[in-house]
Amino acid sequence: MSPAKLSTETYQLAAGQCLRLHLEPGAVVHLESGRLTVAGPPRWLAETVCQPAATLAPGAVYIAGIAGWATLAAGGAATVHIMQPAPPPGWWRLIKSRFGRSGLLLGNARPPDTKAAEIPVPHATSK
Repeated sequence: MSPAKLSTETYQLAAGQCLRLHLEPGAVVHLESGRLTVAGPPRWLAETVCQPAATLAPGAVYIAGIAGWATLAAGGAATVHIMQPAPPPGWWRLIKSRFGRSGLLLGNARPPDTKAAEIPVPHATSK
């Protein structure tokens, strides 16, 4: 991923402060200084919800594997850089929403609406 396609934000966290933010897949959390615990998004594991966590030392990175809300908790004063993939342009979302329904874009196709062609039949409970 080239640096031009990343949006970078820097946060200064005080001791004991928590930051909750949405991370996209491939987002990088880089701890410049301090100590930080990163709890990733909740996941299902054997019918139980778990939230994997990692403790970072200065210079360490955490890479988000899936999209979701992560919690960053500072053990002391910390400086954190968050690098997220830039969202696609607005027109690309429009194209995906229009052509995805028709099945022209792979992975976005919806099943055909089979009930649209049915003629409504009165039921015994309707008047």
